[in-house]
Parts: sequence; structure tokens; C-alpha cells
Amino acid sequence: MKKVTSMVLAFGLGSALFLAGCSSNDSKVSDGVNKMLDTTEKLSQAIDSGDQAKVKEVGPKLEDQWSSFEDDVKKDNKDLYEKIEKYLDPTIAGSEAATLDKEALGSLNDQLSDSLKELAEKTK
Repeated sequence: MKKVTSMVLAFGLGSALFLAGCSSNDSKVSDGVNKMLDTTEKLSQAIDSGDQAKVKEVGPKLEDQWSSFEDDVKKDNKDLYEKIEKYLDPTIAGSEAATLDKEALGSLNDQLSDSLKELAEKTK
């Protein structure tokens, strides 16, 4: 009986540790997505107002935010990883451009935001 109790406890502890590890990845992704969505909102406001200095300040932050959790997304959600990358790189490049193309950058930023919202829904 003592052996069965020990095995049940060991299994329970192992399961808890495994689930805690999964949850921390989801939490990391969820936190990262929320930060990026905040940044895309700020970028959208700067684009709409034509504030090129703010666009240049805010846009590049997306890369650092993405790099903090992109490996987890690549591993668990390959399709969304590729979709986000498709819009992220041109959005960052557009934010760093010498002249602001409000229409193109606004469209890319909107598509990036939509992709991030999709990921947020998947990681709830």
C-alpha cells in the first residue's frame, strides 16, 4: 500500500511540474503578445497622426518584444509564427524608413495586429 501511495504522489508531482512548465510557456507567450499588441496600438496612433519620430521610436520595439517569445510560438504554432513574421519584418522596416508611407505601414501594422490577436486567442 505504501508503494502505491508513493507512486501516486510521484505521478501527481510529475504531472504538476509538467503542467506548470506548459503554463509558463503559455503565460510567456500571452504576456509577449499583449506587449506587442500595446506597441502596435501605439504605432497605429503615431502612423495616423503622421508623427514620424514616434513611429521610428515605437516600431523597432516590436523586434525585441517578439524575440523574447518567438521560439515558443515557432515550436507550438508554426502557421501563426510564419504569419506574424510575414508582417512583422516589413512593419519594422517601414517604421525605420526615411519617409513615412502611412498607407502601407498602417496596413502592415493592422495585419500584424490581427495575426497577434489570432495568437492571443489560441494561447488563452
